[in-house]
Amino acid sequence: MLRRRNLYRRFLILSFILALAVVLISPELQKKPLRWLEVPIGGAVYYVQQGTYAVLNGIGRVWYGYINLIHVRQENEQLRAEVERLRGENNLLKEEGALGERLQTILEYKQSAPFGLVAASVIGREPTHWFRTIIINKGETDGVKVDMGVITPAGVVGKVIKTGPHHAQILLMTDRSSAVAAIVQRTRDEGIVQGMEDGAIRLKYLPHFSEVVVGDILVTSGLEGSFAKGLKVGEIEKVEKKEHELFLQVKVTPQIDFSKLEEVLVITSTGEAHEKLGTGTVR
Repeated sequence: MLRRRNLYRRFLILSFILALAVVLISPELQKKPLRWLEVPIGGAVYYVQQGTYAVLNGIGRVWYGYINLIHVRQENEQLRAEVERLRGENNLLKEEGALGERLQTILEYKQSAPFGLVAASVIGREPTHWFRTIIINKGETDGVKVDMGVITPAGVVGKVIKTGPHHAQILLMTDRSSAVAAIVQRTRDEGIVQGMEDGAIRLKYLPHFSEVVVGDILVTSGLEGSFAKGLKVGEIEKVEKKEHELFLQVKVTPQIDFSKLEEVLVITSTGEAHEKLGTGTVR
């Protein structure tokens, strides 16, 4: 019995030795000795590689997006700056165009007017409500003197009350101390245009029997040396007849907007002016 066991043990040992010899001497197995391990190990390595690639790829995309975002922001800022620059240039061009149109109107009026004119720009305004005045950039060296009339192509502005070598102060027609001799164009009634406390103007000394109505046009009468005859002053806005009063209460809408004055004309000599100037050239 013992002998059989020894034989069996020897047989197993011999078989193992033979199998090991076959493995060691086999050329195919020498080339790929761990072939049976490649599949499970390769699969594990594959998944690790895939995971690593996904992480790195994600990080790369985030970084690339961040860089692109910075570039986009920089481009947006540059575009905004360019837009603002173009807007500024556009506004300047509009202002230059508007100035050109106004100066062209001034020039045409000056050339066609039958009296002497000096063109000037408004460079200042009275900051209080007690006096309504403006400052222009022409003065004594340009022939501007006190009491000269000031107009625009649209109508009467006021009178020169103070001068310097290169500037002058103009009292607007809307000031309470202002007075301009005027005539109602349709009825030929004469009166004095004077400023009011609220900045409006009124026609004083119009007789009670006058037939003036709302919408009638007032022009300068030419009875004073400051203005030629026929320059537009304004339009009658309201007429009131009050008992026991000698004169009508007449409110007038000025022909021009005094808050938007930029360029004016100073009348240096009246010459021979005609009333058609008030209905034709002056608009």
